[in-house]
Amino acid sequence: MPSTPISFKPLLSTGIAVITLALISPLHADYFKNGDLKEGIAGWHGDGERVFLKADGTEGADGDADVIPVIKLKLSSGQPREVSQEINLHDSPTTLHVKIEIFASADFKRSAFPQDYTKTWKTGTYYWSNIIIPSCDFWIRGGPGWFYKLAQATPGSWSTVEGSFDNLESVQTRVISFCVPPGSGTLYLKNATAVP
Repeated sequence: MPSTPISFKPLLSTGIAVITLALISPLHADYFKNGDLKEGIAGWHGDGERVFLKADGTEGADGDADVIPVIKLKLSSGQPREVSQEINLHDSPTTLHVKIEIFASADFKRSAFPQDYTKTWKTGTYYWSNIIIPSCDFWIRGGPGWFYKLAQATPGSWSTVEGSFDNLESVQTRVISFCVPPGSGTLYLKNATAVP
C-alpha cells in the first residue's frame, strides 16, 4: 500500500505567520492615540495646537521640506497651559511609563513670581493628592491619583522627559497631561508614548 506524503506547507505557512506577527506586534501597545500627530490634533485636548517645526526651531508649514508635526504650547502670564488625552487602559495596569520629547523656544522663560506656583518643587517624580503648579519648566501629570514628573527645558534643543509610575490605582481610563507654567515663549512637544 503506497504511503501518502505529508505536506508541511500549511504548517510552515502558519508558523511563519505567527513569527511575523510576533515580530511586528509591539510588546506593549501605546495607549496614546495619534501620538505622532499624523491625524492633526485629533485626540488631544486643551491649549495645544499642531504646527510644523523646522530643524532650526522655527515654525514652517505643512509641505515644507524637513518639517515635523509638533504640539505647540504657548506660555501665558499668570496661568499654566496644558494639552491632555484621556487614555483607555484596557488591561488596567498599575504601572505606567510616559515619555515625551520637548523643545523650548529661544525666548522661553517661566514666571519668576513665587505666587504663580503652588509650592517650590525640584526636578523628579512626585505623587500628590491635588492638582498643583510646580516651580519647573514642564511637567507630566496623570490622574486619577495625581502623579507628576517634573523637568527643566533647555532653549534651542530637544530633550526627552520620561516618567515611570508604579503602584497606581487600577482604573480603565486615565488622563495624562503635558503642562507648562506661567511665563513667556513656547514649548513644542513630539513623540508622546504611554506603555505599562
